[in-house]
Order: sequence, then structure tokens, then C-alpha cells
Amino acid sequence: MAVSLAKTPKLLLFLAITTGAGTPDAKVHRLALTHDDGYDELVNGLHDQTRATPGAELHCVIANDRSSGYAAAAQGDSSEELFSAWIEQQRIAWGL
Repeated sequence: MAVSLAKTPKLLLFLAITTGAGTPDAKVHRLALTHDDGYDELVNGLHDQTRATPGAELHCVIANDRSSGYAAAAQGDSSEELFSAWIEQQRIAWGL
């Protein structure tokens, strides 16, 4: 049996604070990887930072890594297809 180091890419859930998402002037002010431990504190802190940044919006972003997360955040929220794939990944991980 052949051994492969190839892995199925894992989708990650990020929360992003952006201004001008989807425009040439888009700026990602913060990109935070979510985790189960401390999620509520993270979200509360991001909401505070969003309110303190003029014109900022908070977005959910699904991506394979931080680099692609920044690119997706600059465009705004992730696609329905990526969210569905992430939910399926979580379902399998939880054994549901």
C-alpha cells in the first residue's frame, strides 16, 4: 500500500475586521482564528474593536490558511459553499 503525505486541506474559521471590503481600498484591520476555548471573549473583543474603528465591519471568513484568510476577508464574507464545507468538516470531526 502506497504511503502519501498529502492531506485533505482543513478549513479554518476566522473572524475579520475590515473597512471597504470588496473594494480596491479594502483594509483588513484584524484577522483572528477562532477556537472553542475563549470564543466568547474573542467575539466580544472583536465587536469592541469594530465599534472603535470608523466604517469597520465584522466578517466570518472560511479559509485554508491565514494568507487566504486575509484575501477572503478583503472581499467580505465567505461563500455559502465554503461555509457548507466547513460545517460538514465540523460535523465529521464531532462524529455526527
